[in-house]
Amino acid sequence: MFTDLNQELLEVKDNLRKKAKYEEHIERLNTYLEEEKRKKIQLESLLEKEEDDVARLEGFTLTSVFYSMIGKKLEKLDQEQKEALAAKLKYTEAVETIQDVEQELAEFQALLAPVANAPIRYEKIIREKEKLIHDSNSVWSVKLFDLADKEADLQTNLNEYDEAIDAGQLALHALERALSSLDSAKGWSTFDMFGGGMVSTAMKHSRLDEAKKHIHQAQNKLRVFQDELLDIKHHFDSTIEVGGMLTFADYFFDGLIVDWMVHGKITESYDQTSQIIGRVSRLLGSLKGQRDQMEEELLSVKEEKKNLLESSN
Repeated sequence: MFTDLNQELLEVKDNLRKKAKYEEHIERLNTYLEEEKRKKIQLESLLEKEEDDVARLEGFTLTSVFYSMIGKKLEKLDQEQKEALAAKLKYTEAVETIQDVEQELAEFQALLAPVANAPIRYEKIIREKEKLIHDSNSVWSVKLFDLADKEADLQTNLNEYDEAIDAGQLALHALERALSSLDSAKGWSTFDMFGGGMVSTAMKHSRLDEAKKHIHQAQNKLRVFQDELLDIKHHFDSTIEVGGMLTFADYFFDGLIVDWMVHGKITESYDQTSQIIGRVSRLLGSLKGQRDQMEEELLSVKEEKKNLLESSN
């Protein structure tokens, strides 16, 4: 009876945690989704405007004639094309992010259903506890139940930390893939500067396309990691610093990516990615340190519970 109730307590406490966690994530994701949808509409309008600007300069229009007369048509066209590319990249990023968030929302809603009745199960355990404590034939006591309750809380907290650490590791791996692509692009860009020709230019652009894909993945993983850090910050009064995690993606997709054909800009992108990798690594180190302390406390509680049970026999 002791083992059954103890296991049920562990499970229901973790389900209570999951229920609160999933509901908070769903609420945050819905807010984020609405923001991204508004951004998508704005970027769609901007993209249409930039494409119209390019079309006017490419065609025989007053704007085209004006810039031809002052000898700057190609220079102006190049600028308009860059702005159109920037709008296209940011619009595509918003569309892909919306798809990611909608999929994540569906996953959390599916995860929420099996744990929705956790509060009812917990109330049932509390009633069972009161009954057993007053039963002279039961090993349960107020002290034993308090220890079992504390064990369940600590195990649940460890699960929370494990999930945050896993999310951080995934973000770190995505960032490292992006860094590798940028490093390769940087190398080809250096070769290109010294007359590498069409092959080096093509290779550089190929690596930048690859980096863009990895940066999108890293942005998504960083957002998930930030959500996990917020869970820890809210529930454990942790000293972990959460803010600013997503400025990474803004940096890349707010126009800098357009200038990646410039060697210096690729180097800036590489350096920025390295800095974010350092920050995520430090956050993971802090999480693992806090988790280790919690695990020691859990072992101590288990030992105390075991001694109490042995002395009651």
